[in-house]
Amino acid sequence: MIIYGSRMYFKENVVDYVGTCEQCGHYTKQQSYVGRKFGHIYWIPLFPLGARSQILNECGNCSTGTHIPLKDMEPIQEEVRNNFKEWIEHVQNGKNEVQLAADEEPINVGILLAGALENLFCLQEITDVNSVLAVLKSNEMHHEHEVVSARWHELQGNLDRAITSYQAAHKLSPEDLYILFNLGRMERLLGKDERALEAFHKCLAIEPKALDVVIEIAGIHENKNDFPKIVETYDKIYDLRPDLITEKGMKKLYKKACKKSGIQGKYL
Repeated sequence: MIIYGSRMYFKENVVDYVGTCEQCGHYTKQQSYVGRKFGHIYWIPLFPLGARSQILNECGNCSTGTHIPLKDMEPIQEEVRNNFKEWIEHVQNGKNEVQLAADEEPINVGILLAGALENLFCLQEITDVNSVLAVLKSNEMHHEHEVVSARWHELQGNLDRAITSYQAAHKLSPEDLYILFNLGRMERLLGKDERALEAFHKCLAIEPKALDVVIEIAGIHENKNDFPKIVETYDKIYDLRPDLITEKGMKKLYKKACKKSGIQGKYL
């Protein structure tokens, strides 16, 4: 039998970390690197199938990731650097919010810095978070300090410490939806479903139409085969996003939950 196929070879600048895959949804090992896809026979690379590329967030579970040709990377990296520098300058000037666009609400600088950490780390622009945390602390931005710290611990796979930081941030800003959602997400990843549900229901008390929150709650009930709750949460999802009614996987699970629970769903 001849073994043939294609895969990435000659990896450079490899960065390992942990994250949630946007494709399969698993929180697992991820990798970013520079490489090139080759066709192979018996695992021996024979012919290139594309240019050398920067691979971002390649999932250890499903192997998907973002492939960007190296020729396109410099402007992207430059934008990441410039944004990060600008946001740090906001902190140094005592500003904890950033107006990204004239017609949008200002965004907390801690959330922006936390979101940038993954890209900076993947591109080897930053190797630790200590200098960022020091700037935030010296400007007495304790809420932002905890948010950035939590995101960093999540990337390193230390969910217990991430939760501790999110809890500290929650005490400082009890109505912050971003913090509550991520706190619930961390608890769920650790299998602490009741604590996760508590955080998610607090989110819905603040923003009843938070679709991402309802989806997380639905996932918890799906894992437990709690069919009445599945019907209830799917009805909420369909209320918020009627276009999802035609999604085959969801529709199949919804019908099954209605049948198993004996509940007539609103959208059955």
